[in-house]
Amino acid sequence: MSEPDGPGGPGGLGRPGASESTTPSLRRDLGLAEVVVYGVGLILGAGIYAILGEATAVAGESVPLAFLAAAVVASFTGLSYAELASRFPRGEGDYVYVRETFGKRPAEVVAFLRVFVGSVSAAAVALAFAGYLSSFVDLSPVLAAVALVAVASAVNFWGIDVSAKLNLVFTAAEVGGLALVIWLGLGSWGSVAVLDAPFGPGGVLEATFLVFFAYLGFGSIVNVAEETEDPTRTVPRAIVLSVGITTVLYVLVAVSAVGVADWRALGESASPLALVAEAGGGPAAASIVGAIALTSTANTVLILLVSSSRLVYGVSKSEYRSFPTLFSRIHVRRGTPYLAVALVGGLTVPFVLLGDLGQVAALANGSLLVVFVAVNAALLKLRFDRPENREGFTAPLTVGRLSVTALCGLVTALGLLVVYLGRFL
Repeated sequence: MSEPDGPGGPGGLGRPGASESTTPSLRRDLGLAEVVVYGVGLILGAGIYAILGEATAVAGESVPLAFLAAAVVASFTGLSYAELASRFPRGEGDYVYVRETFGKRPAEVVAFLRVFVGSVSAAAVALAFAGYLSSFVDLSPVLAAVALVAVASAVNFWGIDVSAKLNLVFTAAEVGGLALVIWLGLGSWGSVAVLDAPFGPGGVLEATFLVFFAYLGFGSIVNVAEETEDPTRTVPRAIVLSVGITTVLYVLVAVSAVGVADWRALGESASPLALVAEAGGGPAAASIVGAIALTSTANTVLILLVSSSRLVYGVSKSEYRSFPTLFSRIHVRRGTPYLAVALVGGLTVPFVLLGDLGQVAALANGSLLVVFVAVNAALLKLRFDRPENREGFTAPLTVGRLSVTALCGLVTALGLLVVYLGRFL
């Protein structure tokens, strides 16, 4: 196993039982399969299980188009992340990319926004978890969501290897649940009026903005770079594979959902996929999908907290000092950034208390779009400032030094940001 890449990386690999004098560091336990599963699990739980109902309420049977449009937008920015992650394989991710091109202060703004997005997103998915849980037990949604955040924070503290193993099991369950929904809806695909948007193109555009929340996971894959073997090659490949796999699943599930269930009922449901399963396969199928949705959303909360705490850890290092250095401390026995874990968990709870999934998801989206604008701009500038540094992964569609995909990512992120400002301000 190699030492962390990039400037100023902490030397050596932390092991349980290391002494304080050896300055323990994060352990490289993740290969390509684990990172892809990590990304797929994060994206799926944050999206189709959590936000399908909100998006269907404004797009109707055109909601598959919203998922497809959001995938295109996400792919542009995802390719920028992949190239930048190949150049700077650091767990600080966006912070390093922006710092390398625009300087420390803009990078600190991006780091703050990313931690904010991680906390808000975890809160949104925790509320979705509570919505599915309500179909099984009569419990306060906010209380259930707070309890989930507490348990996920404890697992996050225990170790990345435990988180990765749980993620593998939960992601397999997530994909199984989606496969069941797709199978139940196969016979209804021909009846879906995909072009019949009840609120016109504006409704589809608004749904695209909401559904963009479903793809936020690819930006967090870079935050486990320092716990990944050969991150220069592994992280870019994991980003591309994760976005591709989830896009196929999203579109097929969206078509099945509006084919099996009335889009108005979906828009009002706190557990939309369970509703689809009940309409297509009866109460037993609804219970199965509802149970799987619980594991999916719980898994997503866990890995959102993992990625956000690793970002806090990274930018708190003595080489950066953008956040207080105490958050860069690594637990000697567990090999995890325990104070960063506690901070992110604590920041998530207030957003859970808002209790409104749509509002919380919109907060995450607006902030994330600002980050995506900065990341795409960073790659565009880097291509011109350092044209000789083109080793590793390179985003396709290059004209001279210009990255066409990064330019498209910048423009589309700005466009969705305008939609956000027009809707909420």
